[in-house]
Formats: sequence, structure tokens, C-alpha cells
Amino acid sequence: MSVTLDILEIGARGDGIAQDDGQRFFVPFTLPGETVEAEPGGKRGEGIAAELVEVLAPSRHRVPAACRHFGSCGGCVLQHWRLDAYAAWKLNLIVRALQRQGVQAPTFEPMVQGQPGERRRADFIVRGRLAGFYERASHRAFNVEQCTVLAPRLTVLLPLLRGVLPGDVALDAIVNDTDSGLDLLLRPHRRVTLTIEANQKLVAFAHAADLARLSWGDRANPDPIVTRRAPRLDYGEVSVEPPAGVFLQASRRAEQVMRESVAAWLAGAKKVADLFAGIGALTLGQAFRTTLYEGDKAAVAAVSKLGAVRRDLFRNPLLDADLRAFDGAVLDPPRAGAAAQCIELARSGLGRIVYASCDPVSFARDARLLQSGGYRLERLKPIDQFLWSGHVELIALFAK
Repeated sequence: MSVTLDILEIGARGDGIAQDDGQRFFVPFTLPGETVEAEPGGKRGEGIAAELVEVLAPSRHRVPAACRHFGSCGGCVLQHWRLDAYAAWKLNLIVRALQRQGVQAPTFEPMVQGQPGERRRADFIVRGRLAGFYERASHRAFNVEQCTVLAPRLTVLLPLLRGVLPGDVALDAIVNDTDSGLDLLLRPHRRVTLTIEANQKLVAFAHAADLARLSWGDRANPDPIVTRRAPRLDYGEVSVEPPAGVFLQASRRAEQVMRESVAAWLAGAKKVADLFAGIGALTLGQAFRTTLYEGDKAAVAAVSKLGAVRRDLFRNPLLDADLRAFDGAVLDPPRAGAAAQCIELARSGLGRIVYASCDPVSFARDARLLQSGGYRLERLKPIDQFLWSGHVELIALFAK
């Protein structure tokens, strides 16, 4: 039986939140201030997941969605929200996270706002004649005909991927847009031995799609099918050949803004520790000398000649004694944050720390740790690399 709900706010996942008879409801594709009819479903966390049936009283901030797949696709769940209201909500995610941890913050710098057509990385699902994304809140995949946020050169792969392998082979197609062309890793969901015929078909596909490189297997041990051009990422005067399926910042523009922030905020530094460095996207090619610390074996191998050290910073963070060799640090941890490393940074005498974060909650927790060690949060720049999603990133400067 459907219920009539008043949407109070948008939650961290991008769903509208309503309260009715002491029960919390999560309703996707709604906006604050709207009255909607919804069909309650199963329990989700501390509330009930519900499906939107009809918007009875729309918000004045509701706008037409830009993508034909809106409502079924699992991404871009906030396309229907006017951009200024949506941006203000993303900023508030950071504000609230910092307030909950009691972190004193400066006035934020202007947000780097995501733009349609600039996402340079995608994970597609491929099954026979299907190539696309998962449906919202589901493991069902569907054919994608258009993606508003991806760079067009990524979406042109979709029709070429359909039928490239037999229908019983399900795989992820992980594509990165590098400076020398598209780098594609096909990662099967189960162990598959390619026949000679299938291998030849994949080589033909790579030529038709003008791929730089096509690889097969998992990230830890990919098998190159064909390398037509070595994939290349340029950082200033330094070039790196990335491993297949490597993590990249979602847009070149956002990455460049982050690099510029690192350069400005660490101006005058001579030696910098890059923690959770990946392949060094934020520090390679900068004016200072950098030592890269990263736990991923493939990433370290790609930059081993550029001062990379393999180290699990979750279990084995750099200690105060290690950090004395540097006069600045950059860290860009995964969503879990870097609590163990921040405890050691808080004890250190480093003058400046630049922290790039993809999760405001873990960032606020780590910021409190740094604050307790005498660091002050001096600069914070919000970054919206994942347009129309519930995901917001930032880069910040701490000074002691």
C-alpha cells in the first residue's frame, strides 16, 4: 500500500528522506519540500526503502533530467535538482561532517563544479549483446545508449563491446582515457581461457575502437591482448605508463586543480612525502622532490624508477622519525581515510600537510586527529568530480 510523504532533506546517498508515524523513509528521485506518493519496500538501515510512485507537489528546484536513462541507471541520481541547490547541498555535506567532529574550518574556496562529458574513467558491464551499467539498487545490467557525464570517446566503446565475446562470458570493462588513448581492461567475472578465435576477435575490436591498449584478466596480473600505443599519463615533464585498470582522478580538470593546489600550498618545500600516492598524480613533475608511498603492487611498479616505495600505510604508517626527512606531505587515501597515518602526522613536526579526500566523514575524523596535534585547517576546496551523485571530494591544507 502506498503512502503520502513529505520529503524533508536529501540523504548522503542522494535519496529523499521523509518521516511518517515515527518511521523514516528513503525515497529516490525526490527533493526537499516535495510531497510524494511512494510504495514502501524492505528495511534499509534505520529506515524503510521506498519506490517513488508520483510527485504530488514538486519542488521549485526540480528540473528536467539530462539523461534518457535517469530513473533506471544506478548513477547520477540527482539530475533532477537545480544546479545551485544541488551544489549547496554538497557543500553542506562537508560542513556537517566537520561540525560533527568539532573541526574548525575556514571559509571554503569556490567549488570545482563537475561538468557533463568530462568523466574520463568508466566501469562497464558486458554480457553478450549487453554493454552498459547496473540498474539502480540492483545487480541487473542494462544497455546504455547515452551517458551524459562520460567523455564521448568512452561511450563510443559500448556498441563495439556488444557481441565481442559469447553471451555466457560476463565481465567488467574498465576503461581509462589516457594522454595517448583509451586503455581498456576486460575483467571476467569467472576464470575464462580465451580461444584463439576469441583473442583474434578482441584484437580486431581494439583496432576498430582505436584503443591504445587492451588487456585481459584482473588488475593484479593482467594479460596484454594488444598494445597499439603505450598508454601514457603526463604530469608536467614526467610521463608514466599506468597499469591496466589503474585508479585515476575522474576528470583531468579536477586533477589539474588539485595539482595546482598542491604546488601553491607547498610552495618552497624541498622534499615531500606523497602518502597513498597511487601513481603520483598529485606530486610527480612538481618543483619539489617527492617520495611516493603506496601499497598497491602494480601502481608501485609503474613508478618504481621515480622514487616509489611499496608500503601499507594502514598497517605500517610513516612514523615521526620517518617524517623528519620531509618538510611537507600530501595524502590521498581511499574512502576509509587515513586514521593510523594521521595519528603519526599529528605527532610530527611537518609544517604543511595537503590532504585530498573522497569522503567528508573520514576526512573530518582525520582532520580532528590533526587538529588535536596542533594543526590548523587553513584552506579547503570542495571538488565535485562525480556530477549529480551523492559523492563529494575536497582538497585541504593543514598548517602547524
